[in-house]
Amino acid sequence: MRNSLLIVCILLIPLLSFSQQNSFQGRVINDKTKEPIAFANIAVQNQPIGTIADDRGFFSISNIRADNTIVFSCVGYKSKKLSFEELSNTKIIRLIPCARTLSAVTITGMNEKAIIKKALNSIKDNYYTSNMYLDISFSQMAKNKDSLMFMTNLKGIYKHKGYYNKLNLVLYPLYCNMQTTDSVYSNFNLKQIDIVTQLKYLKLRPNSFEYSMDIVYDSNHNESSYIITITHKEHKPLVIPFYIRVIPNIMRLYINCNDFAITTVEQMEDTNANYNCNVVKFYMVTNYTKYKGKYLVSNEFSKNIRDVYPNKGFEKRKDKYIVKGINEYKSLFNVNNVYFSKSEFGNQRGNTKEIKTFEDLKQIDEFKVLLMDNKEYMFQ
Repeated sequence: MRNSLLIVCILLIPLLSFSQQNSFQGRVINDKTKEPIAFANIAVQNQPIGTIADDRGFFSISNIRADNTIVFSCVGYKSKKLSFEELSNTKIIRLIPCARTLSAVTITGMNEKAIIKKALNSIKDNYYTSNMYLDISFSQMAKNKDSLMFMTNLKGIYKHKGYYNKLNLVLYPLYCNMQTTDSVYSNFNLKQIDIVTQLKYLKLRPNSFEYSMDIVYDSNHNESSYIITITHKEHKPLVIPFYIRVIPNIMRLYINCNDFAITTVEQMEDTNANYNCNVVKFYMVTNYTKYKGKYLVSNEFSKNIRDVYPNKGFEKRKDKYIVKGINEYKSLFNVNNVYFSKSEFGNQRGNTKEIKTFEDLKQIDEFKVLLMDNKEYMFQ
């Protein structure tokens, strides 16, 4: 009897150790300068699972298994792999900067526009263009000064039609579990995510933009990447007719030199007067990862700070999501898994709605990054 109990205890040890911690929080920094690295990609090796660090380098990643290897990467830095045990023993992830090569045009023989054109023409070769099903989590919050206006947490399986050369794509919810204090509001759609297929607007006003380019090399993966920065010449957003779309001041594309796949897209915008607000700061960073031979969206972080002021008709709107003063919006999108047929997630179907308080939502891993404060999140 004692031997049997001993065997059972031995077998339970790995399970217990796994159950104690499968969520990790930390910060990614530059190994040389000790400065935080914004928007680093944190992924599980060979899996479509991961997250993105925020603008201060903070991250929170969950659902990590004891046999997983976690890869920290950011274009311009050497990637780093950590085992479950190694990640358990550290809170600070240090990445070493890569060598950066200027005058890239003389090296590649292609200028920035030619590289972007080849990347857009390679979408069908590099990305999934058929239907797939994404198991996602999406968290967003808004606050006015120090008061939270809303917090939303979506989890579920959404149908993704792949990366066609079309605008206004939609991510269709199939089975969704919404955990939020407000079950109505959700600022979530594919327009925020699939920026790769929306870059055709550059052709509409080709002379309105200026380009610059660097090349960086990651010796760990034996890969080089183009970093192409596109800036509006007048340094202000550009409204494109018919699309009713405001183009950011700056867009930065990270393109793999080997297959010309766009792996990261950054959009940035500063001090832009809008209908009833002044955009103080806006940026959105989207990462794409390679899974089973082709690329798909893996995560996205966005932050939007606006100074809202009354305008004609503003008071009549009574919009509880827009309040006079400084409004800050943050969102974090992660792909937890991807399926290529409905049969692959048959036992995970569900369509429930859970209404939770702010305090309940604060305990969810996805909100730990969105709500982090430097003062309360210090590391040794």
